[in-house]
Amino acid sequence: MTRIHAVLIGINKYTDPSIPDLSYARQDASALRDLLAGSAHASSVVTYPLLDSAATRANIIDFIGVELPGQSRKDDIVLIYFAGHGSPEIHPGLDRLSRFLVCHDTTRAGLLSTAIDVRMDLGRLAARFTSRLVLFVLDACFSGYGGGRGIAGPRLEERRRLNRPRPRLDALPLGAGLVFLAACADDEVAWEEPRLGHGLFSYHLLAELSTPGSTDVIGLPTLYDLIYERVRAQSGGRQNPILWGNVQGARLPRLI
Repeated sequence: MTRIHAVLIGINKYTDPSIPDLSYARQDASALRDLLAGSAHASSVVTYPLLDSAATRANIIDFIGVELPGQSRKDDIVLIYFAGHGSPEIHPGLDRLSRFLVCHDTTRAGLLSTAIDVRMDLGRLAARFTSRLVLFVLDACFSGYGGGRGIAGPRLEERRRLNRPRPRLDALPLGAGLVFLAACADDEVAWEEPRLGHGLFSYHLLAELSTPGSTDVIGLPTLYDLIYERVRAQSGGRQNPILWGNVQGARLPRLI
C-alpha cells in the first residue's frame, strides 16, 4: 500500500533578533497537517510536524536524513513542506549565489553553517530515499526583498550595492523522482496575506488539494497550473509559483 510521509515545517519565530518573525508560516504547516489527517486517505498518511522551536537545523536534517528514510518504502510518496524564510547569500571567495531555508535557530551572519542549503543539503537528503517520489513544497522566497518570507544574507546585501545577481532556482540539477514546487520565482516575494490568515501560495495549495475533482488524484502539473493562476491573479502578477523536476506521472491524492 502506498503511503504518504509528510514532513510539515512551519516557522514563525526565530532566535536571531535580526531575522523578523512571520505571522502565518506555522499556521500553514498546521493546516496542511490537519487537511492530511482529516482526509479520506488519513489511514495512508503519516505526518511529522516540526514547528517553531522544533524546526532547528539539526532536527530537520536528522529527521529527513536519518529517521524518515528508514520509515518510507519504494512505493511511498515523501512530501516535505517548508513554510518560513528563505534567504539568498554569496559564499565567501565564490562568485556563486546560494539559496537557504532559514531554520528556527539560524543566524543571519552564519547562513552557511546554520541554515539549509537548497542545492547542497536538499539534494543530498533526497538521495537517501528509495521512494518513487520526493516532493519539496517551499513557501519561502529567495529574492531577499523585505515584506514576505525572505531575508537577504549580509554578503549579498553588500554585493547588491554594486551589481545584483540574477539567480535561477529552477536551474538546479535534480535527479529522477525529485520535484520542487515553490511559492515564487527567484526575484519575487512570497507574500503573507492577513485577510486569508495564510501565505498566499499555501492558501491556494490547501484550497486546490481539498477541491473535489473527477478523479481521486490530481497530477502535479495540473495542481501547479491551478495554483499558479490563482496566486498570479490575486497578487497582481507580483508572485508566480514555479514547478521543476521530473514530474512525469507524479500525482497526489485529493484531500477531501
